[in-house]
Amino acid sequence: MMQVNFYTLPSSEPQSRLQFVCRLTEKAYSLGHRIHIQADSEQQSKLLDDLLWQYAPSSFIPHCRIGSGSEPVTVGTDIAAATHADVLINLDKQPCHIEEQFSRINEVISSDSESLAQGRDRYRFYKEKAYQIETFKL
Repeated sequence: MMQVNFYTLPSSEPQSRLQFVCRLTEKAYSLGHRIHIQADSEQQSKLLDDLLWQYAPSSFIPHCRIGSGSEPVTVGTDIAAATHADVLINLDKQPCHIEEQFSRINEVISSDSESLAQGRDRYRFYKEKAYQIETFKL
């Protein structure tokens, strides 16, 4: 059964959301997963790419922009090209519509009203599909 995790952050700051994505990516990578981070824009994709290079001096997260290599972690806006990944970290405003290619979907929600509303919509979408959903308020 598909596992979908919702992480609701206490902050509405975009940078804290991206920092949490780096932490979540590092954890999933350390567990042997191949991850795709679905950005909501090319600008966000570039920010994440840069942030992953600088994230933690004590760790290395091998990654690349989608379509530019075959690293265990990819970042981009073309989810259909993420055929290598078993874990999705979704930062897009929409739910993942090709979810069957992943074993786990992670939704990261900021505490601002727009992000919370979009998170509720994505929650309903996954619930209608009868996926196993867990929520984490951080």
